[in-house]
Amino acid sequence: MSDDALALERDEGIAIITLNRPQRFNALLPESGRTLREILLELEADSAVRAVVLTGAGRAFCAGADISPGSATMDAEAVLREIWNPLAETMAGLELPLVAAVNGVAAGAGASLSFACDLRVASRSARFQLSFVKIGLVPDCGATWLLPRIVGLGRANEMAMLGGDIGAEQAREWGLVNELVEDGEALDAAVAMARRFTAVSASASSIKLAHNAGLECGLGEQLDREAVLQGRLQQAPDFAEATAAFAEKRPAEFAPRTPPQR
Repeated sequence: MSDDALALERDEGIAIITLNRPQRFNALLPESGRTLREILLELEADSAVRAVVLTGAGRAFCAGADISPGSATMDAEAVLREIWNPLAETMAGLELPLVAAVNGVAAGAGASLSFACDLRVASRSARFQLSFVKIGLVPDCGATWLLPRIVGLGRANEMAMLGGDIGAEQAREWGLVNELVEDGEALDAAVAMARRFTAVSASASSIKLAHNAGLECGLGEQLDREAVLQGRLQQAPDFAEATAAFAEKRPAEFAPRTPPQR
């Protein structure tokens, strides 16, 4: 991996990606968005990886896009279409579970990255900020699709339309945060949460994708999707191992995850 703004480590089936520009509060560069997508796809293709944790170095999770003197002249639509939109789509469609360790402020596109993860652990001092309206823009990187689905339309409107800044405790009350921990403990707690995926079957990936698809269709279509998935998973090794383990009164030992064919 050539991008020094990102760091990757592996820990017994868990991959930890760190946004690594602490001197800039991990503000995002366009090339880092492209590299992050490539890393996620590479990890998904590795059968040894069962879950991914995304966090930030230092005191922030991510302060959003890096605002440089020339950024106002950039073609925002082109940058979104070429870099950030593909990243958001990849995160939503990734079979690997994604857990965000929000160790500090998550602002702008940084907040969007946390929303794109499946689960979020936050330290008590963490904050989620969507200030786009204050500079005449709209939330991006998937935030307008993700946030209403996580917290509901009314709360999403309150946060985005008024330029909201909510603390971790309020985020927990809204359902935006799954687990709230003391400062300095977010990464360890997120890794512990991610490690729970090593003890369950790979059908967790199918559940994630089914939940996302179910938000976009009617009941009949989703019932059909459930039937197709159930029939497919019933023939998979994980189900056979789980039923055998139940009959033998022992813990199930699931085989390595089978990477998708992209």
